[in-house]
Amino acid sequence: MKNGVFAAINIGASAFRMHISEYVNGKEHTLEYLIKPFRLGKDTFTKGYIALENVYLATEILRKFSQKLDEYKVKKNYKAVCTSGVREAVNRAFFIDYIRQETGIELEIVEPADEIYIKYVGVKNDIADFGRCEKEGVLIANISSGNVALAVLKDDQNIYSGALPYGSLRLRRIFSDIPRISRYKAYEQYVMKMCYSMENSMEKDIKLKHFVSAGSSLNILLSILKPIKNELKKSEIEDLYEIVKQMPRDSIMTKLNIRKEEASVLLPTLVTYLKLMEFVDTDVVRFTRQTFPHTLSLYYSGSIRDRGFAHRVRNTIYGMGKRFNMDEEHARNTVNFSMKLFEKLRPIHSMKRRERMMLEAAAIMCDVGYYIGSRDHNYHSYYLIQSIEIPGLEREFVKTVSYLALMHNGDVDSWFENKYSYFPLDRQLLLKKLVSILRIADAMDASHLNLITDFDVDILQGKIVIRAKCKKTPFLEKMAFDEKGKIFKDTFGIPIELDTRILYD
Repeated sequence: MKNGVFAAINIGASAFRMHISEYVNGKEHTLEYLIKPFRLGKDTFTKGYIALENVYLATEILRKFSQKLDEYKVKKNYKAVCTSGVREAVNRAFFIDYIRQETGIELEIVEPADEIYIKYVGVKNDIADFGRCEKEGVLIANISSGNVALAVLKDDQNIYSGALPYGSLRLRRIFSDIPRISRYKAYEQYVMKMCYSMENSMEKDIKLKHFVSAGSSLNILLSILKPIKNELKKSEIEDLYEIVKQMPRDSIMTKLNIRKEEASVLLPTLVTYLKLMEFVDTDVVRFTRQTFPHTLSLYYSGSIRDRGFAHRVRNTIYGMGKRFNMDEEHARNTVNFSMKLFEKLRPIHSMKRRERMMLEAAAIMCDVGYYIGSRDHNYHSYYLIQSIEIPGLEREFVKTVSYLALMHNGDVDSWFENKYSYFPLDRQLLLKKLVSILRIADAMDASHLNLITDFDVDILQGKIVIRAKCKKTPFLEKMAFDEKGKIFKDTFGIPIELDTRILYD
């Protein structure tokens, strides 16, 4: 956003927040920041739903937020999102609809992967030399009331990401019946389980060097420890933990001069920080003071960007393929052939950069199903890809890649007749265009022997000819090309042929 006023609203588990910014020639200036403590997540984390009386109270808060939108004449230039406190409630649809009817505010539920990604982009743009941290290995933790959003990055790869149910308010609710004197032990065990879950989702030899934090729970530590620099020392957190770990809540309030709500969640917050610092093996945690609503405003107004996104996603997908023991040389051949075909065939396919990225991802991952078994490996690839979550990649992108992996082998026509016939025609056409190219690229290394080294593409009157340079006669490649190339003619209305020239045989 270059000029104008933009507002961001975050419906969190323990507070409602609103950030209003003015943008002049692309530069942001904060006009107002509102926060209303309200434990909406208390209902969700204990009952599974938001009680009606709390729906009414939330409506009153958001009615005042709506008045602020009118005051600043924001109109449609706002984004209002709900995180775990609403996302996990069974009556979330009713809550969102009621708010819209009563206040006019259109709420959206932000999915965990998107929440992590937006927070990551905010941290990346707020912390100096973050690029170095990404290369050396960094854990990003957004510790809020409902969830702990985690992302592990190293060597320009996203190694791990997840929004896990270990937020400070949630932990307080889970262990509210444990005697106070031993409750800290329950917190420790539970957070250790979180670290164990993260560790088992990563390669064993991954070493991290940096720990970067954000989130609403951070504010409690800042108000108590009052750091001058944007970093907290492990020794300071440990000393505070030893003081309060068996102390009654009211005593914590008095001793530290904090509110009741803050005193209630201080202990699980300290445990989470200490266990994550042990996981990284660091004595310092760096942090950003930027609030999530502020980050939302910057992100949705287009003021911050994720530079290097495509490069990181590509590296991440290759990394995932390696975890499934993919044939890396075949994958790179399929990618190279796919990308060259995509460029050479631009005059007929009219697809753009996003579709190219889908094709590249499918070319990398289409054979990962061999990790489970060679029979029906394309089905295994489909299910493995469906389970992938990469921050910044929307679900529709991942689903499309999974469909391409499924159809890179087998009878494409039957899938479109029996499985995907309900898709809109434009979606069916996109899949057919991409899978036509993918199947040809895969066929050109059908033997996995790298026999075809390079090729040219001639778009002639009435046919397309791929003129391939080969080390030896590519028997399997020719057979696979004839079989897999049929969908190309059906899609584009022009036959495609493979003409081979043997260089060394």
